[in-house]
Amino acid sequence: MCHHSIQLQKSVLGIQFNRGQWRSNYYWQIPVLIIAVISILFFISKKLFYSKVTPESIPNKLVEVEPIKSHNLQQTIHLLGTIHPKHATTLIAKESGMLDTLIPTGQKVTKGTLIAKINNPDLEKNLQLSLSAVELAKAQYERITPLIKSGYVSTKEVEEKKQAWIDAQKELSKTRIELDNLRFYAPFDGIIGAYKKREGAQVNAGESVVSIYDPSALVVDFDIPCSNLATLNEGQPVYVLGKRYSLSHLQKMLDEDTHMCPADVDIQCDDCLIGATTSVELLVAEKNNTIVIPFQAIFLRNSKPFVYLVKKGKIVLASVKTGLQQEDKIEIVEGLKAGQQLVTKGQERLYPEMTVDIYHPATSSS
Repeated sequence: MCHHSIQLQKSVLGIQFNRGQWRSNYYWQIPVLIIAVISILFFISKKLFYSKVTPESIPNKLVEVEPIKSHNLQQTIHLLGTIHPKHATTLIAKESGMLDTLIPTGQKVTKGTLIAKINNPDLEKNLQLSLSAVELAKAQYERITPLIKSGYVSTKEVEEKKQAWIDAQKELSKTRIELDNLRFYAPFDGIIGAYKKREGAQVNAGESVVSIYDPSALVVDFDIPCSNLATLNEGQPVYVLGKRYSLSHLQKMLDEDTHMCPADVDIQCDDCLIGATTSVELLVAEKNNTIVIPFQAIFLRNSKPFVYLVKKGKIVLASVKTGLQQEDKIEIVEGLKAGQQLVTKGQERLYPEMTVDIYHPATSSS
């Protein structure tokens, strides 16, 4: 019986020992399991984050490009000129009197047309007296001439009457010239300008009376910086009001007042305002079928011009040599060729081999 009791105690102790060992193993496995679950969740979340969020947070830089093409380029000098009639004059009074206008302002006239006159009663009276004096002197000469044969008059008396007749004719011619000076005739075909005096007003000798101009032949006067004379000649192309003309005259001498070189160009214009200021574009250089790009595409690096190109989605740095420039366009004589993709906007923070996306304004707007 004692032996049986001892065996029972051993069995009980063995069961208790196994339970303790199992509990010890159980409490050790729980932290390991928790750590494993946390690690798995961490790697899963990291994979999802970098696969979805990261590419969207750092997109490729957008740039605008345009294909390089050949164009014609003109280099011009921008100047200001004044429109004048090529033929214009102001008629001046040579005698005094009262103004009588015959043709109103703005009317077209032909050469030789009587425009206005000055009424001077004294000169008109002198004309009548001169006419009478001529008639009287002529009659006396004609009456005395036959008497020379009969001896009633001498040759000297006849010569005196003849001279008196000649003197009367001279006085008549002088009076007629004075009266003709009171009349104003159109010196060429044109349009009557403004009268300087109102009709009926007193006009004195030397005063301006009326102007006349020919609008069919206009000229633009302008001044050119004399520093450009080496590249300028008469016949040089000039653009006025969008039309191309040839430089008519060029003074290759400094003007003391303007310190410029005066020039002019003949133009044709039906609607131009006489005396108005207009823009003049003087062509100084011209290139045909040459590479032309926007000036904003160029930037300086170490004081040398460069541009960015896009090739297969990556940035290419290209050194260039420039030529003529006109406003926002510039000629490229070396470094580029037609068909290349030129970066025109978005050059900031670019570098060679950088991957970029091309911005398409038309596609984006639609």
